[in-house]
Amino acid sequence: MALEDIIKKISEDDRSEADVILSQARAEADAIREKAQQRADELRSEMTRKAQERAREHANRVEVLAGLEQRKNVLKEKKKLIEEAFTKAEERIVGLSPGEYQAFLRPLILGAVESGTEEIVPSAAHRHLFSMNFVNSLNDELGPEKGHLQLSEESGNFSGGFILREGNMETNLTLESLIKSERDNLEPSVAGILFGENSGSG
Repeated sequence: MALEDIIKKISEDDRSEADVILSQARAEADAIREKAQQRADELRSEMTRKAQERAREHANRVEVLAGLEQRKNVLKEKKKLIEEAFTKAEERIVGLSPGEYQAFLRPLILGAVESGTEEIVPSAAHRHLFSMNFVNSLNDELGPEKGHLQLSEESGNFSGGFILREGNMETNLTLESLIKSERDNLEPSVAGILFGENSGSG
């Protein structure tokens, strides 16, 4: 299952939650505007024509500020939901079945190999999935020229994915690194699924 598909699935699952939170934010902003209008009405009843004009100006300013506050709250909630979508995507990948997890990693490993003599540093939690059979199947697919990958004796302190190492050179393909590197590309589609937008920024 591709990273983009998993993230989009998480986003679709969260659509209803997004609607509820955004609706609450708008309701709170409406309450702010209503209170501001009530105050403006009180001022208009107490003042002269000139004072009434100032009250109207004051009401307009308050309404503008209420609108800004609404947009600020909505944007904050959107960012929070997008962050949750990426977090849940990482959790979903970590929780894949052994076969699904290996299928997810296979193209990443094969695509990252350069010399073919690198060692694979897995996460501690998933080390058992990097069996001899799995590593051998990778080497078989790489062929005799590049099929010399080894499983490192070390394990990494990361949630999932792996590091491909040869000497002092490392290719970081941990889940954290993968999601971070793809986030800019995926955020617009995540926002589109959650909020019906073309952008994740609002």
